[in-house]
Amino acid sequence: MKKIIGIIILSILLSSTSFAGVKKGKGEVTLSERSFQHFIKYLRAKKGMKPLAFILSSDGSWSFYWYCGHAAGCRDGNYMPTVRDCEENTGVDCGLFARKRTIVWKNDINPGKGKVSTINSKWSDAEIRAKFTELGFLGGSLSTSTTTTPKITKKKETKKVVKKYEAKGERSIALSWDGYEDLIAGTVKFNEANYKGTLNILLPNNDGTCDGSYSLQEGGKGTWQIACTNDMGAAGTLKWTENGSVTGKGRDHNDKKVKFTVSKKS
Repeated sequence: MKKIIGIIILSILLSSTSFAGVKKGKGEVTLSERSFQHFIKYLRAKKGMKPLAFILSSDGSWSFYWYCGHAAGCRDGNYMPTVRDCEENTGVDCGLFARKRTIVWKNDINPGKGKVSTINSKWSDAEIRAKFTELGFLGGSLSTSTTTTPKITKKKETKKVVKKYEAKGERSIALSWDGYEDLIAGTVKFNEANYKGTLNILLPNNDGTCDGSYSLQEGGKGTWQIACTNDMGAAGTLKWTENGSVTGKGRDHNDKKVKFTVSKKS
């Protein structure tokens, strides 16, 4: 009986949705155009995916987000490894910028809670830009909101800069995950049109499968994340070379190291 009670209490603790363990951002910050567009993608998650957490550097240049792909909802993971990766890559403080659709990063204008800090996913890009400007996270004035739409279109043209990194099809992937003795083998699929890809990995010992995605950034660098059916997940950074090979590293929700290598172009 005591064992059953203990299991019930443990289940309640594991299902907690508290963000108490992650460092929330604070202070003045202006998002780069890339980070702002990254937030737009985060807000407009694909069908079946829900925005969960958005990490940002205090200089506004580095960003990363987590999705929830389970209909019943997801446990909040340990986002501090992602915050540490951000600080390691930028050399500045990083923290939680948004929880779901609420911007929790506090500055002199944004209280970090309530309706005033919440972004509606049905808003247009221009309306979201105006809200960010109102809350002090973008430069410019609200009166110029009618001219921001052409600027968004021009930013999309920067994809031409990273065309040398585009790839399409499936390749093999070898992944090492602390806790597993053997390498985990699977496939990685690349989306040539949007410079984004999807991951699908079969875990050994009938532990389930992992689905995830990557986002390519300038200089052949990028970020990745996966969510697994055994309620585990991981995220980190990757390096994509001109010959098409990919190496990545990161940490899972329990702060265990994860590394992977994707084969070169055939």
